[in-house]
Amino acid sequence: MFGKGCPRHQQISQQVIAADLPAQWHQDRQSAGCQCQAGCCQPDTGRDKEVRRGKTMKKLMLMIITFMLVLSGCSYDINPDKKDEERKDVPETAVVRLALNESGHILNSIAESQGYLEEEGIRVEYVSVETDAEVFEGIRAGRIDIASNSGTNLPLQEISFGLDLTIFGGYLLSGCMPIFARVETPWNGIEDLIGKTMACEPNMYAITGPLLDMGYDPLTQITWYNPEDQMDRIEAVRNGEADFALVGTALNYEVLNDPELKILTYADDVLPAYSCCRAEALTSWVNANPNTVKALLRAWIRAWAYYDAHHEETVKATVKQINLDEQVIRSYLDNPRFELNADPMKTSVRRAWNYMERLGLLDEEARQINIDDHINVTLYKAALDECQMRYGQDDPKFYEKLQAQFARNN
Repeated sequence: MFGKGCPRHQQISQQVIAADLPAQWHQDRQSAGCQCQAGCCQPDTGRDKEVRRGKTMKKLMLMIITFMLVLSGCSYDINPDKKDEERKDVPETAVVRLALNESGHILNSIAESQGYLEEEGIRVEYVSVETDAEVFEGIRAGRIDIASNSGTNLPLQEISFGLDLTIFGGYLLSGCMPIFARVETPWNGIEDLIGKTMACEPNMYAITGPLLDMGYDPLTQITWYNPEDQMDRIEAVRNGEADFALVGTALNYEVLNDPELKILTYADDVLPAYSCCRAEALTSWVNANPNTVKALLRAWIRAWAYYDAHHEETVKATVKQINLDEQVIRSYLDNPRFELNADPMKTSVRRAWNYMERLGLLDEEARQINIDDHINVTLYKAALDECQMRYGQDDPKFYEKLQAQFARNN
């Protein structure tokens, strides 16, 4: 293709021609006596320039198209994986049936009003109950999925009786459960209950546990009066049938405003972090609905953060949810002992189980039960980590506090 008198061209492959070298280069070669047979060093014509310009544009377009295909190819490779990951976290059921008594559920109320539940793709359906017996009957019968207002002592007793429950979270770490008596009653401490009549269930380990540690046998050294309706406990103290009583958080206002009665102390003062109310469900339900449980916990954790930062708004939301006078709600929400907590709190649950076992309040078969098998901390930790990753920048200290609490107690 090249002339014999062009040794320079003989050292260059045909790729040189395709490289569209500048016209001046070809002209210089021609002046030097280049005799290319192909005429590559002949003076450019307008058509030659057009051809080369067209080739250059085609190459440029080809590069752009190739680059775009590479980018779109990367995008196509990544997005399906992300969508698959999101699909893996979809709640197994869209409706969760939660037992609800007269004290309401503040975390769920906030999660509902702030749209957290909707964002998680779940809806909580309340199942109204008046007694704790109704709660566990409902769980057995499949009418209720989750209980979270029935203390810690009652689900532990149910586990000891053979009901396969799993504690996966919590509602209250401590409530406003007053220990009270008639106004003229002296009070030196929890040991004053010894030899007296107490209107309360003996499985209330926040009282009996510390007495046991003090060397007393509270089950035999205290007379227990335990009507199912807690209002009857208040009446028992009024009429002298009982010397002391303990009632739940929802009745704190009733005791505070009774001129015949006085609050001596609170359960949390006797046993700090006693684990007022844990959240539990049938183990089979938890295992079948892990994404649903995590979604609910994420909504509750976010509601917990909202509660910490918006106390007054929380009062209004709670009043709306349970339709009670605002002063009734404030009697416990404004009390520093009232502490919301969605953490499973394994250490507090273990302590409660140990107290109840030592007191003989569990079924005989309970010795064969490892209570750790009925506490799932994995789902809560996953929900907490996800919340911190997504929303931690809104309140870093709050999520750091929760992570530290989890590390200490689980």
